[in-house]
Amino acid sequence: MEPTYPTQQGEALRQPIGTAEIRVLVITAADLLSRERPTWSIAEAGRMTLARDLTGAEHPQHRALLAAMPVIERDTTRGEYALLLRRVADDLATPVDQPVPARVGRVAAILRTARADQAAIEGARR
Repeated sequence: MEPTYPTQQGEALRQPIGTAEIRVLVITAADLLSRERPTWSIAEAGRMTLARDLTGAEHPQHRALLAAMPVIERDTTRGEYALLLRRVADDLATPVDQPVPARVGRVAAILRTARADQAAIEGARR
């Protein structure tokens, strides 16, 4: 028998994740990387682990954060990657003076690029 009322957590999982929530997660990731061992290197596995740890591997949040975080293709320090994440967060910001279609276009472009990166990674694993 199904519950009469959905749980708050279950309902949250059914809701689409918003740009502001993605931005907060990206900024949090950047803060962690710049504070904890910023001179150490980070690889793609570290990016995936960071996204999992920040979201608790919750499906929509985890997928959205991975999509927003650029793929790490070369030797990069945690501090350098934090700067890159801050640029992504700035791109996800919604300036008041900018019309809504322009903001939507920028966010869509970021997510489109991230999806292409993710598809390339999944194709490389096969």
